Amino acid sequence: MPIRELYLDLTTDPLPIAVRNFLEAADTRCDEFFDTGANKKLPRFLPADYTVVYRALKALQDEGDLLGNRFCEWGSGLGTATCLASLLDFEAYGIEIESELVKRARALADEHDLPAQFLETSFLPEGFDFLYTQGARQLLAPHNALQGGYQYDDADWEIDDIDLFYVYPWPEEQESNLELFEALATDGAYMICFYGPGDVCFYQKV
Repeated sequence: MPIRELYLDLTTDPLPIAVRNFLEAADTRCDEFFDTGANKKLPRFLPADYTVVYRALKALQDEGDLLGNRFCEWGSGLGTATCLASLLDFEAYGIEIESELVKRARALADEHDLPAQFLETSFLPEGFDFLYTQGARQLLAPHNALQGGYQYDDADWEIDDIDLFYVYPWPEEQESNLELFEALATDGAYMICFYGPGDVCFYQKV
């Protein structure tokens, strides 16, 4: 099934107090991660603009066309976006392979009494991989990819049960992440991609 891009306006209204307070706390934790040099072991980690991420989540939620309430972030880092989804009452899961980031994300969620869950595993299910090519990464998928039934370690749901995906991909992974979404998501599911400052895009598998 193909995917289509949607165009949604993001509100410029002031953030709710609870969201503002959470983002201030998350920024403090992110600053500590960099200031103490903990990031040196994970040099490719970069935070997104989470005010924009929150507004993107809210815009799609307000559209009222989501199939359900399950959210999944591919590469959840310090957990900020997944926690924001939890603040919006999504059943929110973050997928992150780096144990140090998972530990910090869980601490952030616990600090704010959020039920967001973080799974320490690759967001590429078994049988999938990215092939490194010059300037890009190509998705390698098993021949039976469209049959579904893929599941992450420690998850009691399958990937095609996800209603909304979110990812902040590296430039060379942008196309392959969309291909992965097309291969794994159920028809009607959405994806939000944050590509950089002022650049957030919405997609739906149709």
